[in-house]
Amino acid sequence: MLPHEEIYRHYARADVRREIVKFAANRWLGVLCLKRDNKGKPLFKRYIDGKPLKAFCEEDFSKLLEQLSRIKPRSFYASANVYASLDKVEDLTLENVIACTPTWDIDNTLDKWRATMEVVKEIVSFLESKGVKKSVYVKWSGEGCHVHLHEKAISPELRTRKNPMDLAFAIVEYVNAKLSEKIHEIAAKYSADELKVENKIDPQRLFTCPLSLHKELDKVCVCIELNKLDSFTPEDANVKGFKHFDKWHESYVEGEADGLAEEAYETIGPYPLRTLHRRRKTKPLDLQIMQWRALLEKEFGGSR
Repeated sequence: MLPHEEIYRHYARADVRREIVKFAANRWLGVLCLKRDNKGKPLFKRYIDGKPLKAFCEEDFSKLLEQLSRIKPRSFYASANVYASLDKVEDLTLENVIACTPTWDIDNTLDKWRATMEVVKEIVSFLESKGVKKSVYVKWSGEGCHVHLHEKAISPELRTRKNPMDLAFAIVEYVNAKLSEKIHEIAAKYSADELKVENKIDPQRLFTCPLSLHKELDKVCVCIELNKLDSFTPEDANVKGFKHFDKWHESYVEGEADGLAEEAYETIGPYPLRTLHRRRKTKPLDLQIMQWRALLEKEFGGSR
């Protein structure tokens, strides 16, 4: 694993800071650190002085690095939800969410990376078949991939009528259901027993920021240009000499995903624990999550 000095040099790079902030702005951040707690687990920070972590600009990110320097930050994550404001814990409500990024989390082992990329292409192809052709970007996260549908591809008008997180959850779940058989076929083809595509859209979900370091592997989270998916290899994510598509944030058409979102929402419905959230919204978010998970296990047998 990289020593702290090299990690610091990585995050001192202007391009690294710029790319992290592009994704992190208006999102709730999480930071995995090298320093460990009294149980030997790496510290994971989501608050400072009782306030949600955030980095709306490069200056914010530099300040955050300085504030956390004592516990040695290694990896940076940002929420699927985009918030109107993030000044206090009370801002972490679904009512304050103005957008949410539908994300397919493709988890696999590094040695089966070709299977991962084949699943990526299936998801991208399916989205294209639904008219979503210019609003998708792909990140190699270290051992797997994240396929993101740009949150602005869902129009403001639709996000006003239906909660953005509900729409994101429905879209991911809908596509996963449509591609379930194909994903199983790919896993069998490559003997990729650990391959899975998960819907992790929930109120606290975080995804790796572009150009963040992986939590364990000495790999960088890089974005891959869609027309170069076939030429990607994990070596493109090496800390020294990584290849990153820095125009990922420019690729969207407002409203392009509205048809898919409406179809998915009609089929799947909202996030399953949305009703409970409305009842518990005055309680701390972490307590809400514990309650939601308990209810989920009771109603759905612990699976989704």
